[in-house]
Amino acid sequence: MHLWDALIQGLLIGGRYTVTGLGLMLIFGVLRLVNLAHGEFVLIGGYLAYVVCGHTSLDPLLALPVVALLAAAGGWALHRGLLSRLTASGPDAPVVATFGIALLLQAAFSGLAGNDAKTLPASYADSGMSLLGVRVQTAYVIVFAVGAVCTAAVWWAIHHTRWGMAVRASGRDPVVVGAVGIDVRALHATVFALATGLAAIGGVMVGISSSFNPSAGASYLVFGFAVVVLGGLGNVSGMFFAALGVGVLQAMATEVIGGEYRDLLVYLLLLLLLAFRPQGLMGKVVRA
Repeated sequence: MHLWDALIQGLLIGGRYTVTGLGLMLIFGVLRLVNLAHGEFVLIGGYLAYVVCGHTSLDPLLALPVVALLAAAGGWALHRGLLSRLTASGPDAPVVATFGIALLLQAAFSGLAGNDAKTLPASYADSGMSLLGVRVQTAYVIVFAVGAVCTAAVWWAIHHTRWGMAVRASGRDPVVVGAVGIDVRALHATVFALATGLAAIGGVMVGISSSFNPSAGASYLVFGFAVVVLGGLGNVSGMFFAALGVGVLQAMATEVIGGEYRDLLVYLLLLLLLAFRPQGLMGKVVRA
């Protein structure tokens, strides 16, 4: 594989990091909640799609709205019923709760679906196409497109709607937002629901482009935090370009020094950034 091939492949891999990290960006960047169950929320999308497609023979892309809505409803209920109550006790309690939720979901996945790797059946899962002179998997092109659309939709909602204005304000000072009559608890529940739905979409994209198993959530959590921190907390466009950069870095590392070091380079970059530019490559915040 030449460097041009690695660049194109890396961008497509970055598209998957975009769609699996977007929900974490909302929760971590806006709600300031360290959600240790994010990787399992991604897997929820994969397993829900596996069940829906298995019982209805739907294409995973057609099942996507159903999966996203089911996951979002569960996320809303989880935040309203548990996490928002724990937030009043301080920042540590919700983090511990999400860790417990992650362990619970891992056990549920393993008990209900077994430990074997699962994939989502799709006619395009193993097909290929030519993109800028490079032979790539069709599924990765679809994943990149879905990630780009989701990122653009979230960016527009955050920056060009009244809801987004309230979300940005609550990220800066929830007390002031509550003082002007906005139900911050309900607002944050909708953000958490949206983030959970986006994570589930990421799980479906994982299922059509590779495989997943009950223990795979940790990798999506780690790389999710990597792209969120690299892009800047709450910075939607920054997260998108950081995800593409991580994908390209991995592909280039595989080409130049071997695949066994590709993840190590990402971790080193993250540590260096935290040490010398903790606000991320493209700033921080949820900006107006």
